[in-house]
Amino acid sequence: MTGKMIRFIGILFVLCALLIGNSFSKKVPADTQKLLLELGQTDCDDETESEAAKFRNTGVKFQCDVSNEEISPSSVHQLRPEDIDVVGAIGDSYTAAFGAGANFLGPGAFREHRGLSFSVGGDETLESHVSIPNILHKYNPNLYGFSEGVGMENSNLNVAVTGATSEEFEAMVDQLIDHLVTDTQINMDEDWKLINVFLGGNDIFDSCLTPRFTPEYFKNLMISSFNTLKAMVPRALVNVMGLPDIVELRKMTGVVCDVVHLSMCPCFYAGEDAIKKLQELSKSYNTILEELISSGDFDTDDFAIVYQPVTSTSYVPVAENGRADDSFFAPDCIHLSRKGHASSAYHLWANMLEPVNAKDTMWSPEIEEYLPCPKSPYIYTNRNSATQSVAGSLSANKQQSSPVSKPKSLEGGVIAAIVVLVASVIFISGYLIYHNIFKSVKLRWSYERL
Repeated sequence: MTGKMIRFIGILFVLCALLIGNSFSKKVPADTQKLLLELGQTDCDDETESEAAKFRNTGVKFQCDVSNEEISPSSVHQLRPEDIDVVGAIGDSYTAAFGAGANFLGPGAFREHRGLSFSVGGDETLESHVSIPNILHKYNPNLYGFSEGVGMENSNLNVAVTGATSEEFEAMVDQLIDHLVTDTQINMDEDWKLINVFLGGNDIFDSCLTPRFTPEYFKNLMISSFNTLKAMVPRALVNVMGLPDIVELRKMTGVVCDVVHLSMCPCFYAGEDAIKKLQELSKSYNTILEELISSGDFDTDDFAIVYQPVTSTSYVPVAENGRADDSFFAPDCIHLSRKGHASSAYHLWANMLEPVNAKDTMWSPEIEEYLPCPKSPYIYTNRNSATQSVAGSLSANKQQSSPVSKPKSLEGGVIAAIVVLVASVIFISGYLIYHNIFKSVKLRWSYERL
């Protein structure tokens, strides 16, 4: 067999294991983000899954006032939703919406559903799916830059890279700038741009294995990339979102979740001290982001960065049965589902409508029937927060959930690993039997033709 065939069969081993694991759990994990992303890029029939996704409504109603005034502001601190011409995003697999459109085992579980991304996806309408572009479309029908569909073909200004860490921030900034400069549909000097940044989670996932991911290292990477954006991208508002506590994901339990957590979140199994360090690093990253951005060092008349904290308090919701509500998650038990992306977009938008130092920091999984409307004329920045009237918080009941499961232990991971091993043996045996039979039939057919 060729190397390519061996590699493909290796990926299928994982799928075989997932099929067996699926008999014990409703969720199906991805072995690794990048490996299974390659499988998702293969030519497979995903039409049934895509059609099913269309009927899951994750939208809201819109009753906000929209100004017909077409005067473009000269200052980012007087920017209204109507003024935003271009939207883009930088991030990792969450921004790439890895597995977001999948609701069962299939190629879609290992693909990037970029059109559903909470921060930059433009599939459908606000009434069927909440995303920042779908919201902004209500204010400006000519909005440009959002990603559509599945994969990279119509990614546009969504330059997120699955598996990216903060070390890739600068490279993604450069790629975004290149798109902004070369795209003929964008006027770099005149168009107002919204850029959403959500990055750093993979640093934390790998921190027990990669000692270089320290708060100081992260801080230096952020400063460098923020300065590049400030110097190279005029007329831009940059949202930087807080990082959630990834340890919350341990509440997603079951054989299948254990398989993917063992392979993608090995630090979960490194002991309680390692768990505490994950949480401490997450808090340190958020403190750094908030302090850097609130300093105002990156703000000018036509450029501003705003820290949006609500994502930092997100947690695994609890279902009526007392277990983790997996409807907010993709089949890999780590990434967000379509519903999870809609919830994230809804609360990011609400944070944008609140002044700095008075933003709602308590995330809630549910969304209201109607989209929150601006209560002040401009989107809040560090500079204008003191001069605009304070916007009210959402009326949603936001109470932190209690733990729904015991912390993971190595025992669960070992059981999951055994499932994978047994499944791989079954698959190998099946493949060899099939291969030999097929080869025999093929030789006999060739002999008869002679």
